[in-house]
Amino acid sequence: MTVLVIGATGKTGRTVVDALTARGVKVAAASRNPAATAAHGVQPVRFDWAERATWAPALQGAEGLYIVGPYAHPTGETLVGELLAEAADTRRVALLSVLGADRLPPEVMMADWERDVRASGKEWTILRPNWFIQNFGEAFATALREHGVLELPAGEAAVSFVDTRDVADVAAAALTEDGHAGHVYDLTGPEALTYRHALAVIGDTAGRELTYRPITHERSAADLRAAGARERSITWQRGLYDLMHEGANAPVSDVVERVTGRPARTLAQYAAESADIWR
Repeated sequence: MTVLVIGATGKTGRTVVDALTARGVKVAAASRNPAATAAHGVQPVRFDWAERATWAPALQGAEGLYIVGPYAHPTGETLVGELLAEAADTRRVALLSVLGADRLPPEVMMADWERDVRASGKEWTILRPNWFIQNFGEAFATALREHGVLELPAGEAAVSFVDTRDVADVAAAALTEDGHAGHVYDLTGPEALTYRHALAVIGDTAGRELTYRPITHERSAADLRAAGARERSITWQRGLYDLMHEGANAPVSDVVERVTGRPARTLAQYAAESADIWR
């Protein structure tokens, strides 16, 4: 079969491409810059949510579809449903959503995308991951490496951080195996840690002290505005952190182990692999 991976250069898209190719699946790797996805056994495909003319050529022949939705598009709520309406060859769909999607503000588009995937008539699977372990080595890397400090409005809430490679392995299973259609999978790691505890684990591995400083929502919003973030994105972030404060990100699920047959990766494992990032 051929699987079209939308968002193939993103946090989960890269790992989904790897997980599918490891299974011997033909992958069409879609992005606005196809050259960035060129690799052995992968077909680079140009796809842009904002350019409808790129949709049909990218979808042609794709029996499976991994969707990372149009977060940045100003009217992105409807685009996933419109894309699926054009996906005549597609039988299976895996949608990247987020843990607690049904409890977030309407500015967060995932609930709209989930609704349209459910109504698509395809064999769908919805993936609702917790916060990614890889954020520590990507989004937070510069602050930690250069200043040794991470400031977030997360309070002392616990989070069962999940490795993007585990998200990808579940997505690959859902797209290539029977038995996953109609399932909503909450994807977590095997333990719940506060950010303070997580930085202690990473700091031990990297051989340096890393400090977590909780900040207010208001301070976070001001920082985001100063960085040029749109108000919608700021509301989105506030909703995610509100859920965290309510304890919604602390539960641990066994989905990764049930689907893949192995335990979910831990933060300590990722830290050991990536220690040089924070030194």
